[in-house]
Amino acid sequence: MAKTVPVVYILHGEDEFGIVQFVDKIKEKLGDASLAETNTTHLDGRALSLEELQATAYAIPFLTTRRLVIVNNPLNRLKTEPLQARFQRLIEGLPTSTALLLVMAKSLNERHWLVKWAKNNPKLVFIRPFPILKGGQLANWLRTHAAKQGGEITPQAASLLAETFNEDPRGVVQELEKLLTYVNYKRAVDVDDVDNLSAFASGQGDYFAMIDAIGRGDGRKALDMLKSLLDEQEPLALYFRLVSNFRMLLLTREILDDGGDEKTVAKTLEMHPYRAKKLSGQARNLSLAILEAIYRRLLVLDEQIKTGRIDASLALETLIATLTSSPV
Repeated sequence: MAKTVPVVYILHGEDEFGIVQFVDKIKEKLGDASLAETNTTHLDGRALSLEELQATAYAIPFLTTRRLVIVNNPLNRLKTEPLQARFQRLIEGLPTSTALLLVMAKSLNERHWLVKWAKNNPKLVFIRPFPILKGGQLANWLRTHAAKQGGEITPQAASLLAETFNEDPRGVVQELEKLLTYVNYKRAVDVDDVDNLSAFASGQGDYFAMIDAIGRGDGRKALDMLKSLLDEQEPLALYFRLVSNFRMLLLTREILDDGGDEKTVAKTLEMHPYRAKKLSGQARNLSLAILEAIYRRLLVLDEQIKTGRIDASLALETLIATLTSSPV
């Protein structure tokens, strides 16, 4: 009996990198790259009518067995039950020659109407969450990924790498691949490799230098480090990493102010000792009041970025210029 191929793919979650990898694998199944591109259409759900979606998704593929239609933000205009019902009828009638990918940048819970619909149509739909892996889960994934690439990373090194890039899936994969190349796939990547190559891998050395420069009020140095980092990383990924880092610095400072030490930080925040040492050293250079003020500003900028009022690069430059030119 032939296996039923899904027609609708629901991909939801914050791991943008994981979703992109999944979509790339679907494209590979279309065969020749040029034909795959010809038969792939990207749509933005924020400005998409159901009539436009139907016209595109019901079209016959050209010289391939399937047509790929990728809709980002598909739920933005489906706010009412009548529209949701029309949407369901539309995708239930899709031809098997179409693969409709519905991509959402946030996780859907079990009570969401689209998740409920998917569970009622298991032969028609493939649904997969893409949460950002953290901590032990990310460390285990790194070890598995290293093995698939023909290399190896020790559990301790994987744990340190996971702590360092805990909200940057794309960055952690690039870091791992650079480390595997550094050891020439001849031995396992260890903690010393992750530590010693911090300046080489993904501008990590410049990142810590940037944080230190902010703490000293050295705006020129911090902006120079920012420019170097932006040459290697996506501004949005770097911004979210900065938010995560200052959140951890704030928590670290609270622990230190309560009489804790690096070991207490590592245990309380469940992080690698090396990461705890780095954070403790940086937190001692910034008062709790300053860290709280910085974190509040980061949250304001986060809202402005998400609403399109400022781009991530400008937000980073503005933040650094403000923090290093005047009292916080």
